[in-house]
Amino acid sequence: MTSKITILVVMISALALLASCGSSGIVQGVKRESLYDRVMHSGTIRCSYLACAPYCIKDPNSGELSGIFVEAMETVGRKLGLKVVWTGEVGYESLFEGLNSDRYDVFAGGLWPNASRAKAADFSIPIYYGAVKAYGRSDEKRFENNLDAINASDVRIAVIDGAMEDLVARTDFPKAKRVSLTQLSPFSQELLNIATGKADVTFADPAIVNLFLKKNPGTLKELAARPVRVFGNTFVFKSDETRFKRVLDITLEEMLNSGEIDKLLKKYEPYPGAYYRVALPYRTGP
Repeated sequence: MTSKITILVVMISALALLASCGSSGIVQGVKRESLYDRVMHSGTIRCSYLACAPYCIKDPNSGELSGIFVEAMETVGRKLGLKVVWTGEVGYESLFEGLNSDRYDVFAGGLWPNASRAKAADFSIPIYYGAVKAYGRSDEKRFENNLDAINASDVRIAVIDGAMEDLVARTDFPKAKRVSLTQLSPFSQELLNIATGKADVTFADPAIVNLFLKKNPGTLKELAARPVRVFGNTFVFKSDETRFKRVLDITLEEMLNSGEIDKLLKKYEPYPGAYYRVALPYRTGP
């Protein structure tokens, strides 16, 4: 009789456990710590980056970081009373894995959101917008105001694996060959590949190309006035972190409306109008 009662108790307990489980097999009621809670409890926000001027600039001797997104994140930290800890450099493709495995809280090197990236992570509001334009060698004649001609098997597009120019090449110019560099390669190497004839064309932020041309004058030229893309420049963090996103977005809105972001852009802008500002959400007068 006792054994029957024991078996019954075990069965009831097992049924209760199953009832408390979701379809994923995780016991309901066990709440994981949110990104917001972890950051606020620790008093720190852990940030990864990718050295790419002017978004993030790393001094080769001291290792000190500067740049638009570095200074913007340090300002966010001060406003929220958080210490910003820079955890290390990551590539465009591996950054999402690092966010989802909690190796860091935010990728703070600046990233352009798109549909495929939105499936892997979430993004802050843009702090400014950047154009992506086509560039080739200074003596290039084939693609001037005819970017459709890039989509040919004898054209070589310089890309960094997983970067936006790689996605543009795959999407818009699938017939062209891709001359790929690894994720942590400096963007200047991509432009150098064009200047030295290893590739024919790439797609880049004009401000980045302008920095390259200061050291390599007369090597590259813009192939068309119209951008191939325009993207918001954002911070990146794990998906489904609603409260963290709201706090970060409100802080960035404060910085946009106060003019702090505009001052920061002017500090790093290689020439007037290089960066597209975020429109203010109000107007004065009737």
